[in-house]
Amino acid sequence: MNRHPPINAVIFDMDGLMFDTERIAQKVWQQAAVEYGYIFPESTYRGVIGLKLPDVRTYIYQQFGGDFPFDQVYHRKQQLLDIYITNQGIPLKPGLTELLDKIESRAIPKAVASSSGKQIVLRNLSAAGIEAGRFEAIVGGDEVIHGKPAPDIFLEVASRLEIDHAGCMVLEDSSAGILAAHAAGMLPVMVPDMLPPEPETRKLAYRIFPDLIAVKRELFSENGI
Repeated sequence: MNRHPPINAVIFDMDGLMFDTERIAQKVWQQAAVEYGYIFPESTYRGVIGLKLPDVRTYIYQQFGGDFPFDQVYHRKQQLLDIYITNQGIPLKPGLTELLDKIESRAIPKAVASSSGKQIVLRNLSAAGIEAGRFEAIVGGDEVIHGKPAPDIFLEVASRLEIDHAGCMVLEDSSAGILAAHAAGMLPVMVPDMLPPEPETRKLAYRIFPDLIAVKRELFSENGI
């Protein structure tokens, strides 16, 4: 196991890491696309995981061509997602609450860094029953210029927390997030969701865990960090 500096902050991705929302998002993307006459395969959805909206747009145009009615489909996707969240809520990933409690017991600052827009992050936290005040910083993808795999969003978190980026642990489910955390000089920890880690991701990740329960057990036990 690689040695690492003391951890002075833990940064959480949101979709697929804190919340089991990627499968929901895939479903509503597919439903919205069908309403406009397009088939939106799972392989296409997997390509947008971890990306901020402008990069999603670029990727979708690459897949379907410039005639794809992106704004209309995206707007309908958001409508369907809002309906789902209103009726069903947002499911937490197993172990999230316990991990948050454990990190707080260690008095380690926490932050959220999501490719989703800031207002969507706040909406999802509220819908999931997680108080935004539990996090010392929350940064959305619309608050930085370059999305993951660029390091901008994680460096912005470190700046807001006024801490050394080298002491930040990043919990991510996507390869784009792991690449971004590594580029930021932080400690990338992967908890895969819909996509298995790619070979490059395996090389860059400090550790890879099956779930947040294992993260708490292995990294935040008495013998851990």
